[in-house]
Amino acid sequence: MARPESPPGSQDRADSGDPLWLPGAAPGEGRIARARLRSPADIRRVEEHPPEALREGATVYEAIRAAAAEHPDKAAIIQLRSHRVDDPPRTVTYRELAEAIERAANLFHETAAGAPGAVGVLLPMVPEGMIATWGSVTAGIAIPVNPYLEADAVAAILNATGATALVTTPGQFDDAQLAGVRAAVPTLRRILLVDAADSPDDFAAALAAHPAGRLTFTPSADPDAEVMRMPTGGTTGAPKLVRMTHRGQLTVAWNVGALMGARQDGVVGHGMPNFHCGGTLSLGLRTFLYGQTLLTLTPDGFRDKGVVANFWDIARRYRMTSLLATPTTAAALLAVPGTSSEGHSITDFHCGGSTVPLALVRAFHDRFGIWLRENWGMTEVHGTMTGHPGHDREPRVGSAGLPLPHIRVKAVEVDENNVVVRECVPGERGLLVFGTDTVTPGYLDPAPQNELFVQGLDEGRRWASTGDLGTVDEDGYVWIFGRAKDLIIRGGHNIDPAPVEEAIAAHPAVHLAAAIGRPDPLKGELPIAYVQLLEGKTADPAELLDFCRSRIQERASVPVEIIVLDQLPLTPVGKISKPALRRDVIERVAGRVAAEVLGDSSRFHITVDHSGLRPVAVLTLDDPDDDVPRALRAAFAGYEFSTEIRVAAVKR
Repeated sequence: MARPESPPGSQDRADSGDPLWLPGAAPGEGRIARARLRSPADIRRVEEHPPEALREGATVYEAIRAAAAEHPDKAAIIQLRSHRVDDPPRTVTYRELAEAIERAANLFHETAAGAPGAVGVLLPMVPEGMIATWGSVTAGIAIPVNPYLEADAVAAILNATGATALVTTPGQFDDAQLAGVRAAVPTLRRILLVDAADSPDDFAAALAAHPAGRLTFTPSADPDAEVMRMPTGGTTGAPKLVRMTHRGQLTVAWNVGALMGARQDGVVGHGMPNFHCGGTLSLGLRTFLYGQTLLTLTPDGFRDKGVVANFWDIARRYRMTSLLATPTTAAALLAVPGTSSEGHSITDFHCGGSTVPLALVRAFHDRFGIWLRENWGMTEVHGTMTGHPGHDREPRVGSAGLPLPHIRVKAVEVDENNVVVRECVPGERGLLVFGTDTVTPGYLDPAPQNELFVQGLDEGRRWASTGDLGTVDEDGYVWIFGRAKDLIIRGGHNIDPAPVEEAIAAHPAVHLAAAIGRPDPLKGELPIAYVQLLEGKTADPAELLDFCRSRIQERASVPVEIIVLDQLPLTPVGKISKPALRRDVIERVAGRVAAEVLGDSSRFHITVDHSGLRPVAVLTLDDPDDDVPRALRAAFAGYEFSTEIRVAAVKR
């Protein structure tokens, strides 16, 4: 098993001379610069150098090949086969990684008949995922796909992107589903299967049939070439496909390393999925750019409950130095009883994907001695954009941190055409926008782009709307008050869900909390909260409501209802899925209204369709009287969600 090259956790103690640049790693020709951001001044000093001058190579392939040339026998990936620390892992060296990427690029180029191809990568967290991703980026375009999607959704993404190949596992789909995918994607020339030694489509055998050490074609050297189409959103309906470039990916990867640790002895905990920019870029590419070791926490990452239960044993055994996870993962680690973090080597634990509750930051530090450091970004800008410099001191808790080098964040007011009306003063709330060269060139389907690109703030940058409401304070720190669409609007009064969630999460029995708006015919929405309790703890809704009332000063923000679930729904990345909760509450409201009209809840069935611009509650009635549909329409007339009433026998 490969080990780090020097004592872990020594990133800062080893520094001498200039505290910004690591020893021997100041900017210079023909090498990657290694910085350790500790202050706003450090960020400004980095900006004295163009991003391209801080790294080797203009493309991802050139950057990985440079790292492999420097230390070919070092572990690039340590793949845990299970969460049991005594199980031997799988190790891939940098030489093996670079050669496999070359073989994959040659394979994909040949598969596309000599033209730039597009490759769907539908895999769990295994090394083949990284090999296929960066091989397809080298030969053409990578399409990271969520392996938890249904076959028809996968086919739709592959068809929209013109995929020429798909890399997946034999167990992903049955034969009929796989045949359906083939039929639905006419551009698909080949489906390759990982760990399918007896199949003619075995990915390993296909790689072995192509040369390593060289490319059989001349790849594009254009740093602005489109090399990835990453799905984003898609919690309901079809996802948008974000076009990504070498420049955007490498700039974000370098920034994340400067924020979270850039030394070669870094061991990066990899628990976020590869179909998300956090797993692919902020963790995977960042690790390879700096020649570090990617510690992949089983094929399921943090979805594996055993990884959470044994996290500190794993961290100690492999001397993990940094990781990026969601706040729900951090909360899950905190909820494991009887665990000790003593002896760990982690210097940086960063949280992204959603706001980190204040109580969680404090409790995590009190128990484990590590500050959770919130960062923020989105797929449309290639990932992480802000963070808290300096690993060893308390972050500005509640803030998403400072914009990283060459990134600008503003709070603005925009008109209906996404044109900036005015910039907000420090501390004033507005729509948060990013200005950076890493802003995507656009979506594959240009239809939703008017909502993304912001006009009127030139400054030599592209500007993108985040969809988040927040402010930038006088020191440049970014504060997020929630998604614009997450605001609860009660009779024209805007309610930020974050303080409500913070108040409930402070209860000693609460594990997770999420506040949303419940449809109401008079007020539009009323605040409610969903709660998941800690394992073994009890608390009824009335107790939680009393607790909440005592901590929320604004009466209009106090939830009118608290619903306790065994488990809150999570996205595949591990964030609380508010769209799923909105579907649930619409079903509950529609069911209550229909039961009042019909007098019998067994006479109807409800589903919620979120594929359109507005949710639709679909009521299927079991042989109603003629007047029932009319009465139902009248009862639902005051609600903002639409209804569709169908007359058919309900299957019991």
